[in-house]
Amino acid sequence: MIALLRQVADPGHSEGALWAGMRMHRIASERMVELGYSSKLNAEWAFLVMLRDEGRRAAGEFLERHGDDLGRRPTLDFDHLLEGI
Repeated sequence: MIALLRQVADPGHSEGALWAGMRMHRIASERMVELGYSSKLNAEWAFLVMLRDEGRRAAGEFLERHGDDLGRRPTLDFDHLLEGI
């Protein structure tokens, strides 16, 4: 949705300029993608600890790769997401 709004927003308009200038980032983890829908109901302590640790690991990896980009440029390419639409 945000990708589409960035394409149609008028960068000269104040709200459009905000959308066009927004720097978006994504911290991703393949392990999280592998979890099923039932994981949302899992409140076991070991599972919660795993989520915390995986989030910290993914954030650390993101910062190593993109730490210098923060505040300067987006690291998520919205135009790539809209290719073929």
